[in-house]
Amino acid sequence: MENALRITKFKSYITFGIFSSVIIYLIIVSPGFLRFDNLMNVIVSATFVAIPAMGLGTIMLSGSFDLSFVGIIGVVSVTSIRMVHAEIPIPVVLITALAIALGFELANAFLIIKLKIHPWLTTISTMLAALGLEKAISKAYFLTTSHSFFQTIRFESFIGVPLPVWILGLSFLMMYLLVHKTAFGMHLYAVGGNEVAARKAGLKVERLRFSSFAAMGVCIWIVSLVYLSQLSGYTPEAAYTNLNEVILSVFFGMSISRKNVITIPGAVVGALFVALLANGLALSGVSSYWIKLIEGCLVIVVVITNAMGSGEIVQLEK
Repeated sequence: MENALRITKFKSYITFGIFSSVIIYLIIVSPGFLRFDNLMNVIVSATFVAIPAMGLGTIMLSGSFDLSFVGIIGVVSVTSIRMVHAEIPIPVVLITALAIALGFELANAFLIIKLKIHPWLTTISTMLAALGLEKAISKAYFLTTSHSFFQTIRFESFIGVPLPVWILGLSFLMMYLLVHKTAFGMHLYAVGGNEVAARKAGLKVERLRFSSFAAMGVCIWIVSLVYLSQLSGYTPEAAYTNLNEVILSVFFGMSISRKNVITIPGAVVGALFVALLANGLALSGVSSYWIKLIEGCLVIVVVITNAMGSGEIVQLEK
């Protein structure tokens, strides 16, 4: 145990040092990297990754996993656009979108928790089904919307900060308080760390795991609003292109944790790093195809790093 803790502490410094060096290099070689407007754009683009990363991290804390969110975001988004085109009031659109997101995630939870189907098999199947439904609703076209609600989110700001950045900040506050400052979060860590011990301690394991999927549903709903506002619509499989980034963000946050655990701040820091990396590489003239390759390699590096000293018991990050 003592050796594992030492390795974990050491590896967190290695990970942070490597990625800090990458950012410093990009600052040097990328013109305009540190301009305020560029940094705001980076944070806005990080929103697409950070919000679902917080939801995924919550599910992983319960000992499960989810890949389907990229498809569900698409279904929620294109359904919302179709409803807006039908001149359905925005409050009804928002409520329906939330219900769809929660419905998909609770279906995932039922299949995984009640029917004992493996999370990977379940959520890959759900992802493919959702991607197919998204294309059926959109006819595989780029659906657009110019509704004032989404235009306000895209173009308005508060004290000079774009509204999507505020949405990210409020989402982070909500998820941070839920996971790190409530009994729910402590119990979730306990379930993910040792489900048998959690049951013996009297924790309602199934309810906690269902709740983690519901939290992801809320995150999907929130990020779909960002997609619709920033894209003025929804491009087919837009969220699917961010799948690697979301997974990388969660594992990156875990790798810099002192106790090798998933945390909400870590997931957000990971998303910001991914956004900074993509932005810096783009500014320095690197092709988007190479950026995706680099991000894929980073996923492997972070997973390998997390394997170092992984024998310790999962503990709550304070």
